[in-house]
Amino acid sequence: MPQRHVNVGGTSGGFGEFIMGLCLIVVGLYMIFTHTTVYTSFWHYQSYNLLGPLILVFLIGIVFLFLNGASPIGWLFTVGAVVAVVVGIIMNLRFHFQHMTLLSTLIMFGLPAVGLGLTLRSLKAHGSNS
Repeated sequence: MPQRHVNVGGTSGGFGEFIMGLCLIVVGLYMIFTHTTVYTSFWHYQSYNLLGPLILVFLIGIVFLFLNGASPIGWLFTVGAVVAVVVGIIMNLRFHFQHMTLLSTLIMFGLPAVGLGLTLRSLKAHGSNS
């Protein structure tokens, strides 16, 4: 009984299609990431600046930790304030695409789409390899 050659995804599909698809996805994502500018700003709730109170909570947590390193309140305040600041920064990120031509934009978003299609196609069995 002849042994069947198995490729990507356990099928007789195309290894070349898989590699080409991954390359197109990587190049397209690289283009998207290099043409995107990310901004952040201080975050506010209505007209109140929320960063000041969080820094105060952080400092109070540090004081509790210096008094007693095992203080649950100290750890809660310190870690909670740091997590809140990081989450606040991430939630206030603004993304802007740099100015570019329509052709560049189509190529930039088309490459990952074509690459995904090729990669998924490579996972399907191709004709018989007897």
